[in-house]
Amino acid sequence: MAQWGFSNASDLDTGTARNAEIYQWNIGFQRLLPGQIVIGVDYSASRSTHLPWAGAGGISTRDRNFLSTAQRNIAVQQATLLNSDPSQPPDVTGYLNQNVPNPFQCFFVTVSSPGSWCPTSPTFSAADVVDSRYLDDTIPLINLLRPYPQFDGNFEGLPKLVAMSRYNSLQIRFQKRASHYISFEGNYTFSRSTDDSSAGRNAWIGNLSLDNPQVLDNLGPEYGISSNDATHRLTSAFIVDLPFGRGRWVGGNMNRVADAVAGGWSLYSFLTIQSGQPLAIFDSASLLTDGNQRPNITCPQLTTGISYRQAAKTQQPFLNQDCFANPGDNIPGNAPRHLSLRGDGVRNVDLSLSKMFKIKEDKQLQIRAEAYNIFNRQRFAFPDVGSGDGSFGSVFSTTGNFRKMQFGARFQF
Repeated sequence: MAQWGFSNASDLDTGTARNAEIYQWNIGFQRLLPGQIVIGVDYSASRSTHLPWAGAGGISTRDRNFLSTAQRNIAVQQATLLNSDPSQPPDVTGYLNQNVPNPFQCFFVTVSSPGSWCPTSPTFSAADVVDSRYLDDTIPLINLLRPYPQFDGNFEGLPKLVAMSRYNSLQIRFQKRASHYISFEGNYTFSRSTDDSSAGRNAWIGNLSLDNPQVLDNLGPEYGISSNDATHRLTSAFIVDLPFGRGRWVGGNMNRVADAVAGGWSLYSFLTIQSGQPLAIFDSASLLTDGNQRPNITCPQLTTGISYRQAAKTQQPFLNQDCFANPGDNIPGNAPRHLSLRGDGVRNVDLSLSKMFKIKEDKQLQIRAEAYNIFNRQRFAFPDVGSGDGSFGSVFSTTGNFRKMQFGARFQF
């Protein structure tokens, strides 16, 4: 009773919590090729059920006290009938937020004209709900249309544990054991990840903050490409013992002074190439009560045809605002949870050059020079994905992956 007229964000729940179920399967083979090269090919997949739905970053499935689709549709119809200017869209939000007589007031104080549902004397003490809106003569209409009208706002619990995900991938592994001064290994993955919800408690990371359902009582359309899906990913490491110095191909009889300078160097290279993550678009002028409104997609040309680099350099938008429109007051948009468009991908090369000096049998000195992202290839951050905010599609920053260099020495004894 003490919560009458207030929201309840305790996250307590009387429902049954359960652990997720994860099923995994894979099949593969590998073969040794000439030149000490090993190739492995695997199909790996998984399916998970009873996952928690995204629980932060907007209206989420934690809320139990939301306007149903049926009630929203009735509100749209009523606001349309009451609209005195057909040239203007109906004010559904205003209709829902209009003040109406408070039918619960008589449970706390004596009223002049009690309804048939009112007790002969107040059931509760007004002192128990000081500052509660339910002591007022009027309350917003929307409070009476929600399933728990005693709460002035959210009535929260655990996130729904009914999300699911699927993952399928082709993985190719390759490795060359050290011979002829060269060795390398790497992995290429071609994959697809789909789910209902990707964020969970990580909703504050990157574009995961937008990973919430549009309409809480119609979760089916949320299934689609995952927030963290990366179609292609290639990682590899190459180690080359440079063939210069004593006992090597070039300068096998090199004197010790020259060998100390030019011989015995090793070069390490690390390559990472990865597809960008899918973009999630929201409507910046959201008018979807108890939901996360997305825009309508009105044409197929979703981008302006320029790259992220060009967008950042010219301050021209990457996304085409003309193909995204506000769907209307309390009308869900037709945009999916994630578009087929991707953010900027990863293309990174790290290099390391090292040499070991053998001072005595049990004493060695190693020096290293390392460069991360040696080509200083910038990865641009996600563009502005708020449709209608005036800077939609613009690219304002990078992910901060600038080239970094360091030098070090290690003495072993």
